Amino acid sequence: MSMLYRKLIASEEQFAKDRNPFAFAQYIATCYGIRYDPTAGVFHTSLWFSASVLFLVLSYGYKAYWSLTHTAHNLSLFLILCIVWELIGTVIRCKIFYRPVLVRLERFLADRSFRGDEAVYRTARSLVQRQNNRYLVAVIFILVLETAIFVRTNLINQLEFMLVFNNTPVGGLAVQTLYGCVTCYVGSMYLINFAIISVILNMFCVEMAILVNSFGRIDECFDRYRSVWDEPVRSVAREQAFFDKLQSLFKMNVQRHVELLEHLAQFRSILGPFSFIQYYGTFVVIAFFCSILTNDGITKLTVIYFIFMILLVLESYMFCHRMDNLNYLHTQIGSTLYELNWYSQLRYSVRFASQYRQIRKTMLIIMVRAQKPLSFTINGFGTISMRRFEDLMHSSYSLLTLLLQLKKRGLM
Repeated sequence: MSMLYRKLIASEEQFAKDRNPFAFAQYIATCYGIRYDPTAGVFHTSLWFSASVLFLVLSYGYKAYWSLTHTAHNLSLFLILCIVWELIGTVIRCKIFYRPVLVRLERFLADRSFRGDEAVYRTARSLVQRQNNRYLVAVIFILVLETAIFVRTNLINQLEFMLVFNNTPVGGLAVQTLYGCVTCYVGSMYLINFAIISVILNMFCVEMAILVNSFGRIDECFDRYRSVWDEPVRSVAREQAFFDKLQSLFKMNVQRHVELLEHLAQFRSILGPFSFIQYYGTFVVIAFFCSILTNDGITKLTVIYFIFMILLVLESYMFCHRMDNLNYLHTQIGSTLYELNWYSQLRYSVRFASQYRQIRKTMLIIMVRAQKPLSFTINGFGTISMRRFEDLMHSSYSLLTLLLQLKKRGLM
């Protein structure tokens, strides 16, 4: 056990020191064939994943058709339709991932040249990289644990999860175990997609936080040249040095701000449809599982549904929370600029009037732009925020209450 722990720590250090902050995420993406690399390995993985999805959709579609035509067990049919819905959601999520956009975003976020020579920012980026890697390890661990529980309980006890023909299992234990593992592999893609989105969002948050701090450090320039305005005779050289330094700082920060907004606009093309599937798909899956749990209660066969439902709720919480955090950091840019000592340290100069006006105009434009929230919508159906998560939880709670009342009155 200690040797395994040391190997895990060594692997973590290796990925943490990698100059590419998405190295571990890209390794996982390769296993699911969702990378946009012209390599044989990615092509073969994509082909294998597509074949697995097609096989599962056909097999579960056949089971749904057989149940509709030969049996009156509605709960069994309901469970099969739930799995088909999840598979369809997985396929749609895969199609939403526009690979060239992901490549451009990862390349942009992997570039650490902005404030990269300062230790405090290197530490912040390294910390987020380590957090992302630990988060991905936790996701993989939970998925493996869920697969083990599924194979040991649901697969061997419920015909709905077996490979069947005419409602009769096909093959022995090895065949059924392989079929169950393939089902979990494809189903896990539903969560892996979000994990990659979450990692990218976390990287955007840290870059926005660095930008906010960088704007705040403009005060250092004001403090350094404070004596310029207190001298009886102003030094032309020091005035010019002050305005040149101030313009240079604003130019660097504004350029970074524009780059972040441009890449967030590209990210919006993925986040819009993804958030739509995330929000409404999660509600439908919660509705499915609430119905099953209300009917059967929490048993060794339903614990897998409960775990998956909790994972979906955590997904939605993290998604909405990070979007709120990103919007908050963006608005902090305007607040940070407003709190600078510009009102006392940025004074009009006859010699450098144009530079003075340009700096004031730049500050005003940035403050106005920062007050406008980043418009990330659920494909036009509302903004992604913690309020939307609260709405999701309220709707889910109302549904669960309704189902419990129906069961209490004997209508289920």
